[in-house]
Amino acid sequence: MPVKMPKGKQKNPGTKNGSSKTQKQEPEKEKIEDDVTSELEPIVSFEWHHAVAFGIFLSIYIKCTAASIPSGDAGDFIISSYHFGVAHPPGYPLYVTVGHLWMKFLPFGNPAYKLNLLTAIIGGIAAFIVYTTTFKLTNYIPSAVFSSGVFGFSHLIWFHSVGAEIFSLNNAFCGVLLYWVVRFNHAPLEHRARVALEASFISGLSMCNQHTSALFIAVIGAWMFLSLLKDRAISVQQFIQTGAAFGVALISYIQLPISAYWSKSPSTWGDHRTMGGIWKHITREEYGTWRLTADSRPGDLVGNLGTYLQDLVHELGVPSLLLLVACLLSAWKLPKIRTVVYVYLVTVLGYVFFFCNQANIDHSRALMKGVLERFWMQSNIVVSVLAGTGLWCIQQLAADSSESVRKFVKGVLLLAAVLASSHQIKQNYRTCDLSNNLIMHDYGRKLLDAAPKNAVLMVEGDMPSLTTRYLRYCENYRPDVDVVDQELIGFPWFKPMHQHIFKHYIIPYDREMYYKDVLARKGDNFAFSYNFKNVFDVHLQAGIPLYIYPFMKHSDEEWKKFYDLVPVSSLYEVRAKSNAYELSSYIDIVENRDYNFHPNMDYCDAALYPERSWEYVIAESCGHTAFFASEHAHRLVTANSDHTKPESRAIMHRILMMYKRATDTLTEDLPDGTTRHLHGVDHNKNYGVMAYLLYTSYMNFQPRNEEMASKYARIMHEQWDTYFSRAGRQDTDGLKRVMQDANSRFKNLLTDDKYLL
Repeated sequence: MPVKMPKGKQKNPGTKNGSSKTQKQEPEKEKIEDDVTSELEPIVSFEWHHAVAFGIFLSIYIKCTAASIPSGDAGDFIISSYHFGVAHPPGYPLYVTVGHLWMKFLPFGNPAYKLNLLTAIIGGIAAFIVYTTTFKLTNYIPSAVFSSGVFGFSHLIWFHSVGAEIFSLNNAFCGVLLYWVVRFNHAPLEHRARVALEASFISGLSMCNQHTSALFIAVIGAWMFLSLLKDRAISVQQFIQTGAAFGVALISYIQLPISAYWSKSPSTWGDHRTMGGIWKHITREEYGTWRLTADSRPGDLVGNLGTYLQDLVHELGVPSLLLLVACLLSAWKLPKIRTVVYVYLVTVLGYVFFFCNQANIDHSRALMKGVLERFWMQSNIVVSVLAGTGLWCIQQLAADSSESVRKFVKGVLLLAAVLASSHQIKQNYRTCDLSNNLIMHDYGRKLLDAAPKNAVLMVEGDMPSLTTRYLRYCENYRPDVDVVDQELIGFPWFKPMHQHIFKHYIIPYDREMYYKDVLARKGDNFAFSYNFKNVFDVHLQAGIPLYIYPFMKHSDEEWKKFYDLVPVSSLYEVRAKSNAYELSSYIDIVENRDYNFHPNMDYCDAALYPERSWEYVIAESCGHTAFFASEHAHRLVTANSDHTKPESRAIMHRILMMYKRATDTLTEDLPDGTTRHLHGVDHNKNYGVMAYLLYTSYMNFQPRNEEMASKYARIMHEQWDTYFSRAGRQDTDGLKRVMQDANSRFKNLLTDDKYLL
C-alpha cells in the first residue's frame, strides 16, 4: 500500500525517483532548521515528570501560604477582590475579577487566606511553566529541574507567591510567552500565523494584569511579526485577526466601570464612571505612567543595574550565571536552541535596560530597594530558563560518546540540578513560610484596638492603611471605627467614590482637599478647597474622637496653630491646644501602655525581618509612638521652670522609665555581638537628656544624693555615647563636657554594677 510522505520528505520532482544529492541532504537540513515538522505540535505534551514537578511546586507553595494579610500591596488586592473594587493603577482587573469569584465560592478561610491560596496556586503554575518551557526547548529533564528549581524556590519568587500579590500571575503570563516563542519556532510555516494569534491573545490577557509584561510583548511580538513577513507566512486577514485577538483579551478592563456603578466597594482607587477616568487609571497617570512613582526624580540606570546584578547573584546564585554564560557562548553553534536563545537574550536585555532607566525610586533606602527588587522577578524568568539550557549545552559535549557515558553524564547533571533546587529550598524555606505569620494582622488589630468607640482613625502609609482597612471592611473588625487613608482624601474622586462607606467621618465641604495637585493648581485660595484644619474642626466640634497614625506628613500645616497630636497608646489623639493634658494625668494614661504590637516577633532576626521588609518598618513606627509619648511628657515637664527641683524628681523618673521601656522594646543584642536599634537616633539623645535633668537635680539641689546622681549619670553617659556612635557625629561639645564632668565625679561610672538603675 502506498505511504503518503510528509511534505518535508517528498521526492524531488526534478530527478529520477527523487534520488538526487539534494534529497540525500534533506534529513540534515531538517535537523538544522530546529526540528520543524509539517504538523503543529500539541500545546503541552504532559509526561510523568511534568506531574511530579507540578506537584512539588504546588504542595510546597500551598504549605507556605500566608495565614492572613501579608505585607506589601496585598491588602489592596484583598479588599478590592473581596468587594469587587478597583485596585491602585492600573487596576489589575483580571486578578481582581478572578480573585472575587474565587473568594465568593471558596467555602473556607478568611478573606485574606482565600486570595493568598489562589496566588499560591498561580505561583505553583508559574514555576511549572518555567519547567515546561525549558523542557520544550531542550527536551532534557535535568535542565528543566534546574531552571524551575532555582527560579521557583528563590526567595523573591517564593515569598511573593504565597501572599496576595499580582506578581505570580505576571510570572505565569511571561513564562507562557517564553513558551510560545519555542512553540512558534518549532511550528511549520503554514501554522505560525496561528501560533502568533495565540501569543497575541495571551499578551492581551497579560496586559490586564501587570504592564511590565509589555516589554516582553514588544520584543517577542516584533520577532514573530518580522519572521512572518520574511517568510510571507501571514495574510492581511490573519494580521487583522491577530490584532483583534489582543483587543478581545483586554475585555477584563470592563471590570473598572462595572465596579464604579455596581460594587460600592470601600476600597476603590479612581473614578471610572467616564472614559477619561478609565484611561487615566489604565495609563497610571497618577503614578507616573512608565515610571514607578510620580516624582520628578529621573531614573538611575547605572545604580539600578548594579542593584539588579547584586540581586541576581543573591536570588539565583553564581552557578546559574555560569550556566547562563555557557548557554550564550554555545547557542550560536547549536541550531536547536540558537534562535530561541537570541530572542530570549534580546527580551531580557530590553526589559532590564528599559526598566533600570525608567525606575525613579530611591534604592538607597532599604525599604525602597525592597520595592524595586520585586520587578526583577520578570527578568529572572528568562535568566533561569537560559541557565537551565546551559546545563543542556554542557551535556552536548558528551553527545558523541557512548550511551553509557551519556547516561552517566545525565545522571550527574540531574543530581546537580536536584541539589541546586534543594539548596534553594533549604536556604529560603524559613523566610518564605508565612503559614503562621500573623504580624500584619496583629498590627492592624493593635491600631484598631487603640481607638475609642465611634472614633475616626486617619492613617498614612501602606501598611497602616491596608491592615486596618482590611480588618475593618473585610473581617468587620471594629465596625464602629471609620478608617480613612490620608493619601486618598486628597484626590478629587475621593468624595464621590468613598463617602457612602463612612459612619462618622465628615467631609467638610463639597470641594477638593487642599493637597497635592490642588495646591499647585489653585494656590492658597481656600474658596476652592479645604484643608486638615477644616477636617479637625468639624470632627472635634461634633464630638467625634479623631486619631492619627503614624503621623501627618503633608505640606498643609495650618492645623498646627490650633491643634496638637498627642501620642496616646499606639495612636495620636487630635487635641485642641486650648484643651491640653495636665502632665500627671497624661503620664497616668501612657506610662504603662504596651507599644509592642507583636510580642512574639524576634526583631533581631535580620534574616526574617531585614531592613527592607515592611515588618521592620512597622516595628520602628510602633516603637516611635512609645518614644514620642516619652518626649511629649518630657516637653510638658521641661515647660515648668522648676522642673529640676526635688518635687519634680518623681515625675521625671516616671518619664525616664517610659524611655527605658521604649528602648528595651526596640533594641536587640545580635548573636554577632552587635546591637540592632529599631528606633531613631535622636531618641537616645532625648533619653540621655532626661537622665541628665535627674542627674543635675540630685547634684545641685537639696536634698543632694550622689549615689542617685551617679545612677542617672551612668544612663546619661550610655545613651549619649550610643547617640554619638549611631549618628556618626562627635561635634556636640556641650553634651561631651557634661559627660566628662560626670566621669570626673564618678570614676567607676561604667564599671560598677551598684550604679545600675
